Amino acid sequence: MAAPLLSVDKLSVRFRLKTGQALQALTDVSFTLQAGETLGIVGESGCGKSTLARAILQLVTPTQGEIYWQGKPLNPHDKAGMKVFRRAVQCIFQDPLDALNPRMTVGGILQEPMLALRPDLSKAAIRQRADELLQAVGLESGMQNRYPHEFSGGQCQRIGIARALSVEPQLILCDEPVSALDVSIQGQIVKLLADLQRDHKLTLLFISHDLGVVRELSDRVLVLYLGRIMEIAPAESLYQNPLHPYTRMLLDAIPLPDPQQERARLAKITQGIGDLPSPLNPPPGCVFHTRCPQTQPVCREQLPELREISGRQVACHFA
Repeated sequence: MAAPLLSVDKLSVRFRLKTGQALQALTDVSFTLQAGETLGIVGESGCGKSTLARAILQLVTPTQGEIYWQGKPLNPHDKAGMKVFRRAVQCIFQDPLDALNPRMTVGGILQEPMLALRPDLSKAAIRQRADELLQAVGLESGMQNRYPHEFSGGQCQRIGIARALSVEPQLILCDEPVSALDVSIQGQIVKLLADLQRDHKLTLLFISHDLGVVRELSDRVLVLYLGRIMEIAPAESLYQNPLHPYTRMLLDAIPLPDPQQERARLAKITQGIGDLPSPLNPPPGCVFHTRCPQTQPVCREQLPELREISGRQVACHFA
């Protein structure tokens, strides 16, 4: 069997603040990602999702742990190897307008990665590919001479997706790519990503706080809480039968179209959940025990291990 496209092994990230305090953003995060697969990463704001993406991209330095690309350890000091990795792994960012240089035309934005990472292409071929990319994401090729401020948020995100595709990557990290968009536009962008994944045989790492959005794309889902994995499961299994209380809490937070069901949902999720603890001072034992409706004494004293249950991994004493 071929090695996973991406493997993360016991990855931890700690930031030292100016106050002298240590913020543990990620702790012992491990997972694999096969070629052609979509892994959804979910959790509330502050749970370490974006830090995980930045660590994979080598934009922050892990405190410990290893990242493997196609079975080989990623070495940030290997300039040639990192250049290959930079081409193979691209990113789509949360705020589509902030992610685009306002001083550059759309053509310049799309051509810049190819000029840096595709020396095999002539300038004419690069411009032609930029035209093709705009058409692939539902825009017109004649838009190359326009600037980002002339587009809507959804159109800017399409440009960001085209830029990510420009160097023919194998893996795209999608960091909350629809959270800044209107609900109607979110569906269009999710469908576009699904179509592009199929057409270009892409692998996706899709980060979101919204389990409803993640469901549309993901083969598996990884649930993060205060930098720790709570559950990893096939998408359908997780949605039909979540084993971790935190996963159930996130599923309960998905809005419902029926007004009566929505009122009942809101009443349920506002009872005794509480706020997310500070990552500067995480709770002892299970980090979720301060908000968990099933908390027992062992939860306050002992950290649960991530263990295999029915084809998934769960970090809960009572799963």
